[in-house]
Amino acid sequence: MKGGGWLHRTEKRLRAIPASKRALVILVVGVLLLGGLIALDQLWLRKELTDSFGPISDVPFYRNRTQAVLDGKVLYRDVKMESPPLIVYLLLPPQMAGGSELAYQIYFSLFTILTALTLYWGLRRYDDFRAFIVSLLFLGSPFGTVESTIGIQDESIIVFMFIAAAVLAIQAKGRLSSVVSAIGVWTKVFPGLFYPVLFLRTRSWKERKWQIGAIVLISLLISLPFLILAPVEFLKFPMYYLLGSGDGGESVNPTGGISVWDFLRTGGLDIPGMVLLPLTIIAYVGALWYGRKKGMDIWPATLLVLVAFVIFYPRIWIGYFVLPVTFLLLWASEDWRISLRCFLMYLPFLATLAFTKDNARYVPVIDFPGSWVVGLALTALGLYMLVDTARLVMGKPSFIDVRKGG
Repeated sequence: MKGGGWLHRTEKRLRAIPASKRALVILVVGVLLLGGLIALDQLWLRKELTDSFGPISDVPFYRNRTQAVLDGKVLYRDVKMESPPLIVYLLLPPQMAGGSELAYQIYFSLFTILTALTLYWGLRRYDDFRAFIVSLLFLGSPFGTVESTIGIQDESIIVFMFIAAAVLAIQAKGRLSSVVSAIGVWTKVFPGLFYPVLFLRTRSWKERKWQIGAIVLISLLISLPFLILAPVEFLKFPMYYLLGSGDGGESVNPTGGISVWDFLRTGGLDIPGMVLLPLTIIAYVGALWYGRKKGMDIWPATLLVLVAFVIFYPRIWIGYFVLPVTFLLLWASEDWRISLRCFLMYLPFLATLAFTKDNARYVPVIDFPGSWVVGLALTALGLYMLVDTARLVMGKPSFIDVRKGG
């Protein structure tokens, strides 16, 4: 890693860890770090956060939907929901373990550790030490660790599926990657952002047809029971992601979270979903086209489309940024300045939470006339840091490119 002094000494110590023990080190660091955050939250921080922001609004949804399945109810028909069905079934273990906030924190943390190990095992063929550093940086990134523990967000499951699909793709395992992408889509849609990148870089139409066939088959197997038992209600859920409706199909705001668009809406500029959705699609397709035109490999091309997506999609929460930041970590593992940027950009996004009304109380923690401008500026600052960091690495080979001869 480029740098001097203590960075060189730290790298030397890390290099001294035998390759055979690096996976164990990742596991131990993950358990200690995430376990420490959970302990901090349970013993002190949770009360402070609840007093300031209100309770975590997502946990009751986790409990209600999973318990409904355990009670024999049918999703969509008996339980209103806007997400794909698999996420509910994947959340059954913590609910069966008691459904406490602690149970969900531990469960989501397991996926964060699993993602770190996936990064290491998937990238080590190119450079074992750099893969080790990427995994440690991932564990240290607050976008993932804080959100899965203190934030109690299920994004860690989505991140695992997305990263697994990407790692399989760069290992030329396109068929397995497409299968994981399909499962990811029916878990929480966003892993579907990856497959077009893989499709465009799959040269054989025979392989493309196999991948598409697998995606269609998996989609039919998952959706068919719900199409039979609750066809009308089931077909309403995609409208949430198309910015049209919420639980059960009722009209909701097309913006949310800490997006630029939601702060603009708070300030009086109410842009309809029928405008924001095409804008997001155009940005995504434009990023796909640009990456293809420039001959980008899978990893930088995916980074590009993710950056475009988080800029323009109008329902963005802080946990979503873990995806583009994770893709940046390949370059961060070799340059401490990129690494520092990946950590520092969390700060403006974190500060933005004090100015958004998208919390349990629907009122910003810091609320005064024009306070939305501060939130808008903070989100814009975070996005600028993300875009500028991505700009710095674009065109620079990462360690996986060097080993492949690119």
